[in-house]
Amino acid sequence: MIDYLILGGGLAGCVLASRLKEYDASLSITVVETGPNEHDHPLITEPMGTMQLHNSPFEYNLKTVPQKHYDGREVFQAGGRLLSGSSAVNYAAWTRGDRADYDLWGKMVDDKRWSYDGLLPYFRRTENHHDPQADPHQHGFNGPIHSTPALGRTYPLTKQLKEAYLKIGVKSILDHNGGDNKGMAPHIENWHNGKRQPAGKAYGLKDVEVLTNTTVKSILLQDNPGSSKRATGVELASGQILKASKEVIVCCGALRTPQLLMLSGIGPADELKKHNIALLVEAPDVGKNFSDHGSITQFYRIHNPENGLCAPSPGFNHPSYLEGFPTDYIIAESAPTSIIKPALQLDFPDHSVTDNHPHLFPPRSHYEILPMYAPTEVPLTNMNIPMDGSIISIGIINLLPTSRGSICLASTDPAADPLIDPNYYATHTDRAVMRAAMRRNMSAFETSEGQAIVAEEVPPAGFPALTSKSTDAELDARVRRCAGTFYHTAGTASMGRVVDAECRVKGVAGLRVVDASVVPTPISAHYMVVVYALAEQMAEIIVGRKT
Repeated sequence: MIDYLILGGGLAGCVLASRLKEYDASLSITVVETGPNEHDHPLITEPMGTMQLHNSPFEYNLKTVPQKHYDGREVFQAGGRLLSGSSAVNYAAWTRGDRADYDLWGKMVDDKRWSYDGLLPYFRRTENHHDPQADPHQHGFNGPIHSTPALGRTYPLTKQLKEAYLKIGVKSILDHNGGDNKGMAPHIENWHNGKRQPAGKAYGLKDVEVLTNTTVKSILLQDNPGSSKRATGVELASGQILKASKEVIVCCGALRTPQLLMLSGIGPADELKKHNIALLVEAPDVGKNFSDHGSITQFYRIHNPENGLCAPSPGFNHPSYLEGFPTDYIIAESAPTSIIKPALQLDFPDHSVTDNHPHLFPPRSHYEILPMYAPTEVPLTNMNIPMDGSIISIGIINLLPTSRGSICLASTDPAADPLIDPNYYATHTDRAVMRAAMRRNMSAFETSEGQAIVAEEVPPAGFPALTSKSTDAELDARVRRCAGTFYHTAGTASMGRVVDAECRVKGVAGLRVVDASVVPTPISAHYMVVVYALAEQMAEIIVGRKT
């Protein structure tokens, strides 16, 4: 019989399975993954293949429900639909976030294991850091995932771009992943020797049974003394039953995990009733508290594109450019308290917002600015940006959104897409942060250094070009027209609500969730590092190596 049955062979599932087997070789572990194993496909292995993965069979190519605060637009959502999950299809940004984010997580669940210091050993365990002289307290040097500095590639506009941001007062820092990410730092990726490191390949999955192209229909529950139910296994879409003697562990990600829980009778009573699903365990917060990093990309036409300054110009052709994504610096900053505090007061009119509010203190990393030497338009934005080597992109991300959405069922078909409602841009605070970030970015391109790089901002048809002096209404109109996401979904099976501090589903023995859906509050990072550390720590907790 299977000891641990892991549902979802994404990043978390691969790490968890590999480590559980490593810690106890006697365990029988099976991973069930709905997608194929494509670790060696060139679109997966090569950095430039990343540009072609949206709307490919290797991703869940999803759409949100029409977004109220984006003028009813649907927003493209993506995630890996293959072994190793999104670690096999993402842009490989290796960012940890800020200490304050994790400390808030630990405080919310009253467990220091989820604070920054509590997770730090697992950040180190995952990492094979590129700089042997780096602080050994912050970084690991023997982990399975190699980190790489994008500055190892010298792009034609690197020096000028950095000078433009420094000119407006952006602080230069050396390490974006040392616990304080506020400032402009070299962008770190996890490409290694120009190749992707999918979690399943990097961790090995040695002696783990992996069932690919296999979809789970539902988790099997039975009555259990002392707890309302016990998870005993799963029914596959094929009708086959798999049993687990120890635990069933759900690792399907923030979009699919709540879907599977609800299909199994675990969730809000009203949602299950809509679909005639028997309510086995009432869990009203399943699918709630959904957060995502809403973003907008501003496009700029550069001077002298004939000089091969950005992709896909024929002249942008140094061999090193094929070894990673075309970016080199990353910026995270706090939005001014003078802007955020009044917005928070509008969002929480019944509470007095002080300077000690957790969104203000300790100083938080509210937004990210990520320059990219390529046009990076995503599906459904319909900007029609020219792919001729004349356009650079600046990604602007709301790292700590206060808007919350939901995941609901569209049907009882496990292969159907869920109803995804991130509820983007719903709060005054999110709007204030995005405006501040856009103005900050645009002010850099209004310096003499910035003007030497760009000729103009490229707006969508029918909209004016923006400047740092544009009105709030003009900025909001642009966001409503063009904003999207960086695909950092979380919170839909939140720790403290749906699961406890050891990721056990409340009211169900033998069932855990280990993926980004348990993260209860947004983290100012691209979530790959977060989920690696989460899975590493949970592997120790599950086998009893850490209490």
